[in-house]
Amino acid sequence: VGEVAGPPGDAGFWKLKGGGAFHFPLELLQMMTLGIESNDGTEEDETSASVMGLTLHSSVNFGIARPLTFNGLCSNLGGIPFSDRFYSGGPGQLRGFLPAGIGPRATKGGSSTPGGDSLGGDMFYTSTLAASIPFPSYFETLRQNGGRLFGFANAGTCVSVDPSVGFGSLSACSRIMNSSRIAVGGGVSMGTPMGRFELTYAVPMRYGPKDARKHVQMGFGFSFG
Repeated sequence: VGEVAGPPGDAGFWKLKGGGAFHFPLELLQMMTLGIESNDGTEEDETSASVMGLTLHSSVNFGIARPLTFNGLCSNLGGIPFSDRFYSGGPGQLRGFLPAGIGPRATKGGSSTPGGDSLGGDMFYTSTLAASIPFPSYFETLRQNGGRLFGFANAGTCVSVDPSVGFGSLSACSRIMNSSRIAVGGGVSMGTPMGRFELTYAVPMRYGPKDARKHVQMGFGFSFG
């Protein structure tokens, strides 16, 4: 998704945001390698299909924003407006951290804002690797509603880079890598009429001194229409 802001407004910038996800049921690989048909129901096949229901998941999201002056028509005092900057953290994005829990922060903030108020960044990325299995058969209700157990590892960052420095430069790449946060954990997820629900426990493995961290989190993936 791309966005450009400029005259007659006083803020000038371009913004790009994107991402994707990949899900791979391992039973498909086993069917191909062992010749197991999806409608086979023999005890021998069920015993050999030890990975039935196990699914691998991966996702990546990123965003970049850069100021534009339009030959002086946009002053960009203070940089990109706070409402148009990127904020990262929270369930479904970067587990183990609060929403807007990482990235540039003010020197102080409210009592409920660890490390100071979030200032947002002009570049972010988040990535997740996970594996999930259905609930055991004795949790029949949860299983029928798509309940799954999963483990995950996620990484990401949110930074501000000087407009005079390109994102492809060595210093920018080094800053992005050195500021990356990492958390691992596990949880449960289930489909609901309003979307996906998840409850997770995460352990941040790499974090900054001002990051707003949180171990137990709940998240909803809302859908409408």
